[in-house]
Amino acid sequence: MEEKKRVLFYCVDQAGVFYFRQLTPAVELDRNHSDEFHIDIEKQLDFNDPNLVEKLKTYNIIHYHRQLAPTIPLMLKLSKELKNAGVKLVMDIDDYWFLDKKHPMYALSIEHKMHQDILDNLKIADYVTTTTELFAEEIKKVTGKDNVIVLYNAINPDWMKQFQNNRKPDPDGLVRISYAGGSSHLGDLQQLEGVINFLETDPETKGKYKINLIGWDAAGTTNEIKFNEELQKELQEKNLWNQNIINFINKSKGNIDVVPMIPKDLKDKYRNKMFLNKQRPIKSEESVYYQYEKILTDNYRLLKDDNYKKWLMNFQRLDYPGKQYFTRIWTKPANMYAEALDQTDIVIAPLDDNKFNNFKSNLKQVECWSRKLPIVCSDMAPYNIDGKNEENCILISTKNNSHKYWKKALKRLILDKELREKLGNQLYEDFKEKYHLTNVTKKRAEFYKKIISTNVD
Repeated sequence: MEEKKRVLFYCVDQAGVFYFRQLTPAVELDRNHSDEFHIDIEKQLDFNDPNLVEKLKTYNIIHYHRQLAPTIPLMLKLSKELKNAGVKLVMDIDDYWFLDKKHPMYALSIEHKMHQDILDNLKIADYVTTTTELFAEEIKKVTGKDNVIVLYNAINPDWMKQFQNNRKPDPDGLVRISYAGGSSHLGDLQQLEGVINFLETDPETKGKYKINLIGWDAAGTTNEIKFNEELQKELQEKNLWNQNIINFINKSKGNIDVVPMIPKDLKDKYRNKMFLNKQRPIKSEESVYYQYEKILTDNYRLLKDDNYKKWLMNFQRLDYPGKQYFTRIWTKPANMYAEALDQTDIVIAPLDDNKFNNFKSNLKQVECWSRKLPIVCSDMAPYNIDGKNEENCILISTKNNSHKYWKKALKRLILDKELREKLGNQLYEDFKEKYHLTNVTKKRAEFYKKIISTNVD
């Protein structure tokens, strides 16, 4: 009997990336190809462990997301040893390395040149896997090789319980419109500014629908920049703390040398320390989901119940009794979040038309197919690759005033149950084979067997 090929899946990220790009592919590979492959999953590797390299050499393939070693110098050293031992290094990447200017991490990514490590890792890897053909072509420009393969984000409802269809009608007879997105989508969601106001002022749709915001989260920290209290105290002792000096400080951009009233000894003592940057837990009202909520409720005018708004401002993970036209659905683990789609009749997926978004996957459409859910999404890659307007989805123009097209589409779907069913049924037919994890994993297994038997230059 031929010895099994050994594959290690490794991903530091433990959220959606790990779930769709590492965990579920590994589980599916083990379920259907365990006679050919031995699979291990690692969430953390100790690169200070002197035995780590020898352990990694026992694998035929190490498949990792974005990076294996924490630094490029270490990765270069490690990759040389592993490649000499015949180990194939396969890097997975699902997002473009240059963030759009509207992305909340844009400034930080430019300051720290975060893209550079990704580009270096792409060149080090033997092979690269990604989510779409469009992104694969962009990656090949970096690798300079035909070493990129597309493995779609996919689902298997047979064992991924959150994608099993348990939908029931809304108890109040409302048409439920759901939006789910991570914390970087404010620029995308702004296309819906004014849409809810339109639906609420239209007598044909008013009171016939509700909005679900899925994935509400206020976890994390924020940076709080404050004036150095010790410096303020010393200025007060010298009777220098007044409105005039405060005005100069506010214009200084943190440069103490441009504030003429501060004595030289204090300038020397507090240079680069005039303002202090402290981290603290983020407040719920500072969360970007609070901004999402304002857009999706027309600044809470959708609620129709002042007591409900007051209750929402307590930010409790509890259900509010009675009929409501907006529901805040709090974040759940990656293997449970899609359960909220059982409370959904229409999914919306707006994207701002930019290069970063063009290289994303069509995961929102994939999430919908097993429940035969109609989806309204932006008319751009990735959604218009397999999305066919008026056949298996509704595609919305991303040109100026796109909100007017969102208004028209949502009104139609709220009022037309047959249209919702037609779009959902066709999405199911068009996606059930191509984006089924079993079929994608067959391609993965063939890819793995091929590269194990191939010498890499």
